[in-house]
Amino acid sequence: MNASTWDKDQRFILVVDDDDSFRMAITQVLSSAGNFKVDDCDSGEAALTALQLHRYDVIILDYKMGGISGLNVLQWMHEQKIDTPVVMLTSAGSESIAVEAMKLGAYDYVRKEHVEIDHISVLIAGVIERYLFRKEKERREMIEREREKSLIAIETFHSTLASIVQIVNNSLSMVSLNIQEHETELKPFVTPEGQQRLGKAFAEMKQEYAVISSAVKSMLNMANVLHGNFTDANYAARLQETLSGNLKTMQQQVVAPQNPRKP
Repeated sequence: MNASTWDKDQRFILVVDDDDSFRMAITQVLSSAGNFKVDDCDSGEAALTALQLHRYDVIILDYKMGGISGLNVLQWMHEQKIDTPVVMLTSAGSESIAVEAMKLGAYDYVRKEHVEIDHISVLIAGVIERYLFRKEKERREMIEREREKSLIAIETFHSTLASIVQIVNNSLSMVSLNIQEHETELKPFVTPEGQQRLGKAFAEMKQEYAVISSAVKSMLNMANVLHGNFTDANYAARLQETLSGNLKTMQQQVVAPQNPRKP
């Protein structure tokens, strides 16, 4: 029976027990409930085969069977990382078995003589509810861990970029001063025609300086948006707005030299 062919509202149960009458009774009760599809196995070996072929929502597993025991099946599932909730059926005096089963990932254990077959669906519903609760908790914890890692990365990026921007800005300021000084110093030594060409050359250098300065400021602005709005639900929209504005400014500065003012 392939789980993918079952109705999405049904739960897929595997019952593993070498006691034919007990196994068939549970299978009959669950099948008649209407919201369960049931596979049953009379041995641990058959259970391993079924687990390799199908995926189940809950497994009801007897710990004591000839050949491969329920604990052996649980151990195999643990090794194969099959994360299906298991209800282990034990007997009187087998508390140590129950503890071992819980260590291997069993969600619950029930003494076989205490099982109320007519209410087995209630037991299964409780196991599924706890399983889903745990999975949701794990999902939220994983999201929070990823968020914390992302925040650390963004803070590191922000502080590093801020330091780089400061260094670049200092260098750009020196470049700007040098351009002005060199332009002033060179003008007396060139002809009027040369001064026109010199002015144009320095104007182009100033334009390139302005583009680089704008790009550096844009990088810092983007870092600030990422850092300041990381926990804001609207940070993506704000980031896009900032990116668009920075790109538009840089495009205007790059296009400007193509239409220089006449001297």
